[in-house]
Amino acid sequence: MVVAVASRVPMFRLLVLGAVCLASHTAFAAGDIDPGIIAAQAGAYLVAPLDGADGCKLTLTADEAIGGYAVTGAEGCAKSLPSLADVAAWNFDGNGGLLLIDVLRKVHARFEEREGSPLLTNGEDGPRLALVTAVDGISHLPAPANMKGAWQMKRPGGTAICHVRFAEAADSDGNLALSVEEPCDSAVRKLKLKSWTANGLGITLLGEDGSSLAFTATPSGFEKDRNEGGKPLLLVRN
Repeated sequence: MVVAVASRVPMFRLLVLGAVCLASHTAFAAGDIDPGIIAAQAGAYLVAPLDGADGCKLTLTADEAIGGYAVTGAEGCAKSLPSLADVAAWNFDGNGGLLLIDVLRKVHARFEEREGSPLLTNGEDGPRLALVTAVDGISHLPAPANMKGAWQMKRPGGTAICHVRFAEAADSDGNLALSVEEPCDSAVRKLKLKSWTANGLGITLLGEDGSSLAFTATPSGFEKDRNEGGKPLLLVRN
């Protein structure tokens, strides 16, 4: 789960949803929500297609606007996601989701909460989009189209300890094929990595026996997720 996005929506649901009765998919009026919850959701986000194409960055603010709270930076979406170029506000939808709205209150994107995932659109009106906390230098999500090929794991400032290759083919569970190639350190070999999956700006390498290794995107590749513990490890292209 992308903490900066996913951890905020449950807070909203616990503190607000039970206190304000609105129909499903109806935005809240400005002032209906605790300012602390609005401030917690505000910040810089990347909106990007799940297929790995370039997205764009938006800033959700706590300033009141027509339809909710002001959004800045939407003009930067004109090339990659033109449907969002006119977005001027954001709001909660009263059903655990988040809306992006123009000055006429037209909804241009409706992001829904899904357990274990970032906020996602349903894809009915175009490519499925994710809303994740923005990281400088990153404009797209990890996906088969931009992950396929040879990569290496290495210690920061050190040499490669293992070589891996990502494929586009998916198994019956939707996980994508991964092969470990020589040379490869025994500590990585014993994980028996065979597939991978993406979630927001993170990827997880999966082993045959339930083992896994999670990484988070950086501008130059990926770094081992801090929750994994142990020594730092980078995943970069060959």
